[in-house]
Amino acid sequence: TMLVLFAAMLAAAALGGCSTPATPASDVPQFSLTSLEGKTVAMKDLANKVVIIDFWATWCGPCREEIPHLNELYSELKSKGLEIVGISMDSDGTDSVKDFVREFRMQYPVVVGDEKRAESFGGLIGLPTTFIIDRSGKIAKKYIGLPPSDDMTKIVKDLVAGVAGGGFRD
Repeated sequence: TMLVLFAAMLAAAALGGCSTPATPASDVPQFSLTSLEGKTVAMKDLANKVVIIDFWATWCGPCREEIPHLNELYSELKSKGLEIVGISMDSDGTDSVKDFVREFRMQYPVVVGDEKRAESFGGLIGLPTTFIIDRSGKIAKKYIGLPPSDDMTKIVKDLVAGVAGGGFRD
C-alpha cells in the first residue's frame, strides 16, 4: 500500500506541478498531545481555525530561523483565527525543549512528538516540516525545510481572511 500511495502522490505532484510530496486538500491526521505547560492540544479543538503545524527540533538551524516568523504571524493573526502548534522532534526529554522555548520566546503551544506522530503526517524528510491547514481541516500547503516567509505569510493571511485556497496554486 505504501508503494501505491507513493505512486499516487508522485502522479498528483507531476500532474499538478506541486513542488512538495503533500497532496493538497488532504485531511489532517487527528492528534491529541500535551503541551509543555501541561495543556491538551488536540486537532479537534482547532476546528474552524487556520492552523500551522510545525515539526521542528532544538538542534535544527533552519528551525531556529523559522521561529521568529512564526511568532510574528501568531501575534498578528491569533485574534483572527490562526493557531500554531510546534511539534518538537527532540528525543532527549522536555527540559532542553522548555529551555529552548523560553530562550526563543515561542508564543504558541509546543508539544513533544515522536516517529508515530510524524508518520501520521506522512513521515518527515527533513526539519522543519511545516503544514498549513485551512479552516475546514484540510492541508493547504506543506513545506519541507525553511518555508519562504513571504509565500507562507500570503497563504496564511489569505486563509485567515477567508480567501478560497489561501493563494495555493496547483
